[in-house]
Amino acid sequence: MSLSTTIDLRRPEHTGENRCWPCTAVNVALISVAAAAVSVASVPAAAGVGVAGLVLVWLRGYVVPGTPRFAPRLVAPIPGSDALFHGTGGDRVPDAGSGSLNPDDVDGEELLGRLLDEGVLEADGDTVAPTPEFDERWQAEMTRLRTRETESLAEIARDVSPATESRTIRNDGDEWIALSSGDANTVDETWLRRPVAIAEIAGYRAAEPFLSDDSIRLAAARTNRMFLNACPDCGTELERGTDMSCCGGHTGPGEEPAETLVCPTCEVRLYTYPQA
Repeated sequence: MSLSTTIDLRRPEHTGENRCWPCTAVNVALISVAAAAVSVASVPAAAGVGVAGLVLVWLRGYVVPGTPRFAPRLVAPIPGSDALFHGTGGDRVPDAGSGSLNPDDVDGEELLGRLLDEGVLEADGDTVAPTPEFDERWQAEMTRLRTRETESLAEIARDVSPATESRTIRNDGDEWIALSSGDANTVDETWLRRPVAIAEIAGYRAAEPFLSDDSIRLAAARTNRMFLNACPDCGTELERGTDMSCCGGHTGPGEEPAETLVCPTCEVRLYTYPQA
């Protein structure tokens, strides 16, 4: 195999530190099955299939197309799979997927009723969506906020939320806004990715003519993220995904992962849909 071919085959986003071990395990198992089937006709051919398959898995992370979409589901029901593929030690960046300006839970049905009554949302049969009036204000606010530096967004987030302190965190090219009370430690901080902060601050501001209760405005800003079509920060069209990384998941044995709304460019989860 020539150097140029090796370079062309490599997929660094799926190998090295980014390697998905469930994807690797599933592909190695499938390669073994394929090699065993071929060995019935030809042992040398089976060896070739096995070696070629393993080389591709090493260089690319997986061979079977779509592996990152189905491999985590295959390993999720296995007891102990999360500990096996993730490990239990080491420091991890806090999961910002559920971070919000207002971390307090609000009754969903009550909130939905308020938003429908006050003209933030409208219902058409079984479909609920932002009203044109609210959506226009929301989109305009997001457009303005995406031009702000993250430090500026952190200050705004602190001012509109129950937090008393805020700071900006950068790690491997990613940015977070951390909100806390003055005596909180890192574990107690609420971390928001930049696109999430833009969406919620914009939603909070856009709801001002409709809602007078600040706590309801904050709760609405969190809930309304489910209606986003494009990333609040980069403008990329959002995609539906599942509440699991390629290399494991956030589910227990036999559980189905929750559906999520993700920006493929920023690699940020904007919303996790409640499971029925």
